[in-house]
Amino acid sequence: MLEVKGPDRPATISPDLVVEGGRTGGPASTVDVPGDKSVTHRALLAALLPGAPHRLTIRNANLGGAVRALFPALRALGLDTLVEGDVLTVRRAAPVPQPVRPHPAITRWPDGIPYLETAGSSAAARLLIGVLAGVGRGAVVDGDEVLRHRPMDWIVTPLNELGADIRYLDRSGRLPVSVGGRVHRSRRVELAVGSAQARSAVLLGAVAAGVPAELRHPVRSRDHTERMLAAFGARLTEGPGKVAYDGGPCSVPPLIDVPGDPSLAAYPVAAHLLRGGGGELRIPDVCLNPTRTGFFDVLRRAGAAIDYQDLRTTAGGEPVGTVVTTAGLDGVRAVTVDDPGTLHALIDEVPLLAVVAARLPGTSRIGCAGELRFKETDRLVTTARMAAAFGACVRVEPDGLTVNGPRSVNGPPPGGTAGLSAGTVPGFEDHRIAMAAATLATALPGRTTITGGACHTTSFPGFTAVLRAVGATIHEVTL
Repeated sequence: MLEVKGPDRPATISPDLVVEGGRTGGPASTVDVPGDKSVTHRALLAALLPGAPHRLTIRNANLGGAVRALFPALRALGLDTLVEGDVLTVRRAAPVPQPVRPHPAITRWPDGIPYLETAGSSAAARLLIGVLAGVGRGAVVDGDEVLRHRPMDWIVTPLNELGADIRYLDRSGRLPVSVGGRVHRSRRVELAVGSAQARSAVLLGAVAAGVPAELRHPVRSRDHTERMLAAFGARLTEGPGKVAYDGGPCSVPPLIDVPGDPSLAAYPVAAHLLRGGGGELRIPDVCLNPTRTGFFDVLRRAGAAIDYQDLRTTAGGEPVGTVVTTAGLDGVRAVTVDDPGTLHALIDEVPLLAVVAARLPGTSRIGCAGELRFKETDRLVTTARMAAAFGACVRVEPDGLTVNGPRSVNGPPPGGTAGLSAGTVPGFEDHRIAMAAATLATALPGRTTITGGACHTTSFPGFTAVLRAVGATIHEVTL
């Protein structure tokens, strides 16, 4: 088994995933995927905005670990969460103080303000910091040891330029931070990265404070925050490389519906394509926001049979429809991602795109992906090492990956499927790496064990059930 030392390989705490590849049954013609994780995060935090209802209902919520990481913080801020199936209700309640787990380098926590721990979810931490700075609610925001290594200056610097008082309590640019003074300055700020979390955190801070602001950003990435705030009545003006808010009010409705997550729909789509043999798979009610459909769009341009049907727009401004795909990669060419907009439209699916590319003829290139070095792991490195464990040739570049696929599409070479084989593969306790590995394993004869692979519950708690529905044999190994 390949291993990564240091921050690339957190301590293994999840059970393994075992996939018996090449033993697929007849897949279901239709499968469902959970609600979008990004939209659920934003809907939850909308409960903290001024004028939010005392009771907010979020239907089709994503209830993976990354979303649940917000629950303790919300309780400490006086919001109770109730889960019934995939319906999440947020209600006003008395604040429940959370136990403090101080960083060893900090000798004293600020007194009199709540401690908000967000586990390993960067979206939870960054967006929460933005909202707190906007409403002027003092707090300490922290995360686990992995999250404490991820950059926070992307949001702290512009929020402080807008008048917030956010201070690092240990290392500069990293959690934990104390959030103090409220956003109160109206000005233009320049964002250093194209990350949607950076733009969303700063925009939420401005809207929560009711302070006009203009955000300049280097690349257009997922725009769920803009669409949601516009649906709430906030007046936003968007143009090339910028979004501006005029300082006017918005109103959070008592009910928010969450569309299906396209990043999660990518896994059954990929499994179906890798499986081959024809047959149609339909995934209804998927968010088809063009800032999120890069995985499908890149493969469609390469010749994959992926279509969008039943198109409509939700009350929250999100385009939704049914993703339809026909199994097989015959005639599908190598893929190329060479512009930041496309990369950000599939940034969470890069590990999955890489393993699909390992089955495509020729050389595929995924560029503009330097931000992946700051995810749960350095996903450029961990994707390459995971793929190498299958026998794939994936080379790490300064800003991306190069994938060398088989030379021909006339069938697999003797002894393997496109030169790849089952075996023991590292999941690195990174849900995107583990799910990509399991998806590829469904197409390879033999048993594959993904170490720590059950970390998929971070974003996709129903992952194994969905893969079984498309014909895979997969189970968790109980520790």
